Amino acid sequence: MSPEAAAPRAAGDLLSHRAGVHPDGVAFIVDGGGELTYGDWDRRSNAVAHRLLTDGVARNERIALFFGGTEWVEYAVAYFGVLKAGATAVHLNADQPDEELRRRVGLTGATRLVHAPARPAPAFFTGTAATVDDLDGGDFTPVEVDIAPEDIADVMFTSGTTGPAKGYTVPHGNAVYGRTIGAMGAFGEASYMLTTLQIATGSSASALNIATIAQVVTVLGPQRDIDRTGLLIEKYRAGMVAITPWIANRMVETRLHEKYDLSSVGMFACGSAPLSPARARQLLAMVPTARITSACSQSEAGPALCVNVFDPERPMSTGKPTPVTELRIVDEAGEDLPAGRVGEIWLRHPAPKRLYLGLPEINEKILADGWYRTGDLAHLDEEGFVNFFDRRADAVRTADGLVSTLAVEAALYEHPDVLEAAVFGVPAEAPLQQVMAAVALRDGRPDPGLAAYLAGRLTPAERPARIVFLAELPRNSQTKVVKRELRETYG
Repeated sequence: MSPEAAAPRAAGDLLSHRAGVHPDGVAFIVDGGGELTYGDWDRRSNAVAHRLLTDGVARNERIALFFGGTEWVEYAVAYFGVLKAGATAVHLNADQPDEELRRRVGLTGATRLVHAPARPAPAFFTGTAATVDDLDGGDFTPVEVDIAPEDIADVMFTSGTTGPAKGYTVPHGNAVYGRTIGAMGAFGEASYMLTTLQIATGSSASALNIATIAQVVTVLGPQRDIDRTGLLIEKYRAGMVAITPWIANRMVETRLHEKYDLSSVGMFACGSAPLSPARARQLLAMVPTARITSACSQSEAGPALCVNVFDPERPMSTGKPTPVTELRIVDEAGEDLPAGRVGEIWLRHPAPKRLYLGLPEINEKILADGWYRTGDLAHLDEEGFVNFFDRRADAVRTADGLVSTLAVEAALYEHPDVLEAAVFGVPAEAPLQQVMAAVALRDGRPDPGLAAYLAGRLTPAERPARIVFLAELPRNSQTKVVKRELRETYG
């Protein structure tokens, strides 16, 4: 395939093309786990695909990828091998509890499983299991499988912060939408992007797909070791760093810029959850060469999203929709709302649709009109910027109307003693709720008078009726605060 080739039809086309024009280029480096060139990645995934086909794998058959820790090289090879064989990859992080892994295998109907050589298959799995080494060898030639844009590349899962993680499907045409391999051209000296994603998740799959077209080398570091993050930024002179609010929090708290040279960073790409304005300002003060970008969407609504560069003048803005994204802010009847009115975010895009597993009523609506009813709340300003209000499941229903937990958290983070904060609703007089906050203070300090502090910054409806102090907030394996657990504990 020449550099002038047309847009790809399937995810495997991206890797094959990149390997053809840049075979010796390093796709990614795993801290403590080796590296992989595009040429080796392409050849080894071809071998895995050939072996799967020889073993009778069917088109769109669901194959679980069971990996953890730093097993990124094996995971990447297995992932693209499954895709090239025309099968569907089900991403299973090995650090999930067995009960949750069993639920996900049952929900997806995975009949086969691929795992790293040093990691045994889970005892409960009754299908065919093989290691990457079992499959990787022999025929490295290109794989000739007809894959349609509507064929399913991935089954991924939501983060599960408001309830059990939901599974959803990603068609090949969705995964590659807008990624024109002909525009890639030749590559000069690469720069580096550091990311600390959890392996075998929807985010890690997206990262591997992006690595096939990125003009930077991805460095994959440990997820929760902030000192190691600083060392890797300094070592590779990373120009881009993918962060979450938890990582930003730890960078600020540990004053990472005083330990390591972070001056190479031109962009912090923040995902997973909104970053409080206070932490954004503090991070930019530490690294004045950088800007903070973010993308707001639902994973299952991709590639529709809003993109933003943090602006202290618009601290709660999530930017504007991308050119391929249609966005509406609607009331409960589905009618468009004017600027300034809070309503639900609806998103639409022209790519093949991602659909939920086991939720036919929602899928019928998506297929009928293309709109993803996100359950997220926001309003537009007069210039068309989207100002995020809250997730509908998190917003607190008070007698004075909905309260944004994000707005209350933003006020809490302005206090110099607050390390982290989460705001949530607990039952009051039915069907209403009252606002409650869970806060972790720096160095285990006593309550610095937060109630009085908030009284001058929030409306009476927004002020927490109760504040509890915890050593740390409950978080899932991807470092997102699990407000569901707080509601269950204190509700």
